[in-house]
Amino acid sequence: MILRLTILFASLCLTIQAAPEKTAPPAPPLPDKAKALQELTKSSHYQHGLKAMEDQLPDLAIRQFRTILSDPKLGPDAKAYVQFALAKALIQTGLSQHGSDQHALEALELLNTPTLKLLPSAPLWKAEALAAIGKYQAAEEALAQIPSKHPKHATITLVRARILIALAQNDGALKLLKSLTESNVSETRNLAHLLTAEIQINKSAFDDARKQLDQIKSTQASTERLKDYLVARLALAEGKSVDAISRFRSLVTETDHLSQRIYHACVLGLSDALAAHNQIEDSIGVLENHISQHPNSSILLQGFLRLGQRLSPNLPANHPSMQKLIEWSAPPIKSPDVLYITGDTSDALPMFQPPVSEHDDLVTLALYLRASLLAKSNDPKQHAQALALLNRLRTLHPAHSLPPSELYLQIYSKSLLETAQLQLKQKRTQQATYTLEALEKVAFSPAMKDQANSLLGILQIDQSQYKEALAAFNMARESTSEQIAEAASINAGISALLASDMTAFNKILDGKQTAHIETSLTLERALWKCRNNNASGRMDLDRFIATHPGHPRENEARLALAAAGVDISPPDILLTNAQLEIITPKLPDEASQYAITRIKIRAEELSQNWSSAAALAEGFIQQFPQSPNLPAVMLKQGEAYYHNEDFNKSRRVFQQVNDQFPSSPFAPYARFYTAMAARLGGTTQSREESISLFQNIIDSKHELADEARIQQSRVLIDLRRYAEAQKALEPILSDKQAVLSVRRDAGVLLADCFHRQAANTPEKYEQAVAIYDQLLDSDGLSLAWNNRLHFLKGQTLESMDRRTDALDTYYNVVIKGQNPPSTVGYDVEWFWFYRCGFKALSMLEADKRWEAAVKLAKRIASFDGPRAEEAYKRSHNLATTHMIWLEDNKAIPVDE
Repeated sequence: MILRLTILFASLCLTIQAAPEKTAPPAPPLPDKAKALQELTKSSHYQHGLKAMEDQLPDLAIRQFRTILSDPKLGPDAKAYVQFALAKALIQTGLSQHGSDQHALEALELLNTPTLKLLPSAPLWKAEALAAIGKYQAAEEALAQIPSKHPKHATITLVRARILIALAQNDGALKLLKSLTESNVSETRNLAHLLTAEIQINKSAFDDARKQLDQIKSTQASTERLKDYLVARLALAEGKSVDAISRFRSLVTETDHLSQRIYHACVLGLSDALAAHNQIEDSIGVLENHISQHPNSSILLQGFLRLGQRLSPNLPANHPSMQKLIEWSAPPIKSPDVLYITGDTSDALPMFQPPVSEHDDLVTLALYLRASLLAKSNDPKQHAQALALLNRLRTLHPAHSLPPSELYLQIYSKSLLETAQLQLKQKRTQQATYTLEALEKVAFSPAMKDQANSLLGILQIDQSQYKEALAAFNMARESTSEQIAEAASINAGISALLASDMTAFNKILDGKQTAHIETSLTLERALWKCRNNNASGRMDLDRFIATHPGHPRENEARLALAAAGVDISPPDILLTNAQLEIITPKLPDEASQYAITRIKIRAEELSQNWSSAAALAEGFIQQFPQSPNLPAVMLKQGEAYYHNEDFNKSRRVFQQVNDQFPSSPFAPYARFYTAMAARLGGTTQSREESISLFQNIIDSKHELADEARIQQSRVLIDLRRYAEAQKALEPILSDKQAVLSVRRDAGVLLADCFHRQAANTPEKYEQAVAIYDQLLDSDGLSLAWNNRLHFLKGQTLESMDRRTDALDTYYNVVIKGQNPPSTVGYDVEWFWFYRCGFKALSMLEADKRWEAAVKLAKRIASFDGPRAEEAYKRSHNLATTHMIWLEDNKAIPVDE
């Protein structure tokens, strides 16, 4: 694509440079053909050049014509006709396998000279040159400018029609051909009818095609054979496979007056007709025989594409078709044994070169088809063999001195895509990513590059590389394939959301998108918001459902909205129930019912209807006893019993999870809850059992191990087994890598353990206070933890009869109010705040410090929290009872 754009730019530059001056010079005279031929008849170089053209060797003809033009004695008329011959040779060379667009560009430069423009055939060859570099529309437009009086106007019109057919502009082609069907020249009429019939067959307008064919009356055998070919194609298109088989077989058997192009089309037609009649083996045989007899056939690619569709992917190695592919693959010659080489330097080591084949395209296609068939297997060994064949395919070109063919480059790109897909099957994601990145750089065609970018983007999303995925999908969005571009646009939007790049997302959404893309992205944004607990996502989903009734993803949107009703705070259980009522009967499958049950259970949990939650879980268990989600549902059932304080039932359910699904990821959580249920069972025996149950979790080194230590220590402290509790907590407190919140829990428990022992050992109080101080000095302390630790420290100080220190500790919480440590921004906290505040107030009242008590009560009330009214009343009562009237006293509302 880059090369083509460069060439078009160069062509544009040539046009600009050739722009006439303001005053155009007079047109040169038409070259005298008779005079030119008289001079050129004597030139051996010219005669050799003409013979080379006749023998389809235009590249050799170019040399002869350039030699003539280098002669300074060449006359102007002869020079014009040699330049014209050179232009034709350049165009034909450019169209050959080893030609390039530069040949056609040079021809265009010659044909644009004032002298050559006057030649009658020049416009036709100029159009041919433009078509050679892919500028078909420009070629047609150039031909359209030629006046109808031109001596070759009928031929020009046929060429224009063929170009329009190639551009899929069939209506324009039919319009041109209609004028030719009324021509006085019979062969012109016949050619117009043939082309019109072919268009009608492609449009499935079979009756119109038949009418065109019926009007063909020709004495030329080649025209009649073309008609026979189109009649066969018509039969195949109409589903008359038996008739089509007979007609195509007759054509490929009697090849007189058939061009090679039409003969090849008949071979493909016969194979297609046999396949349509379910004679698959015969269809394959036609293709295999043709390829074996014509290894350099121009229809190799079309033939192999059909073989790929019709051959079974599970062919054994000894199958005749697989043997054919192996034969065509030209197995590499075994490299020489390097153990028996001569020479004492590394230069003596021979460099391995794949053998050069006489049939490069055949080898390339055979290797690729073999690999493709093996890749479709479920056998990992065949996948490895396919990768080896694809690697071998990519080593073919270094053995050649000539540039690789267009077909080789195309298959090379496909082999990289196939390699990436095989690597994905082998779960070698990183290697697949590297392969796709390489393909994106060397892809033969834009379509192949688009496929690479699309698959690369999907891989990068799986690897959480969202920005990279966005870049890959943005590249694929430029695809000329509507299907690829549409999918890439949606995936690019999803990638932008996953990367939290709303600027990029809005740019995609606000671009010129189809209604389908816009609707899909709107839904994806709403779903993304809900997954990120953004309450506006609920409104977006509700709006989507209301504005797109009957949308294919309506059930998905409703299910997500139901989940958002219980997962996003504040919950909206009424919204959830309304959505579930609509979709529950529409989604009877197990996966959907699991999602619905999870949402229903969560709604009951929020309402603390634990019995209902357990019943919902039991209903799912009974309806889907083989569900892979059974452990998750049973765990929720056990939790419901646990929160309902039915510890015996909860233990039974958790034990069932352990017994029936020991390898489930939910099993460790079931074991933890089993231990918790035993701890809260109410008997000394059950608490003793919980110690060993917690120890099993600790020994497993699961992520719940530290939490199990915390809970085990609580049991040990309750049982007054303080030394064991300290020993259980020590690994957490000494582990600098432990989660900070877990270390704080362990510290509080250890302080509590010391506090309980201090009645007999008073110095334990000091150890407890030291722990609280240490925790209060830790980084990242939340407001809740700060207030809680001050309260616990104050309790310990009171037990030590250090009332002033205890009061100071409680007062510290009130004086700081709702201002957390400056390094961390936390939400307000009321529970421990009020416990500290009212505890300090009680101490002041006990010490009869009434004025201080009134002021403290007013300070507590000044924070507009849930117990502010209580603090106001207490301040008012204290002031009234003890006749304390402060200057800043304000009226305090008191209930009568």
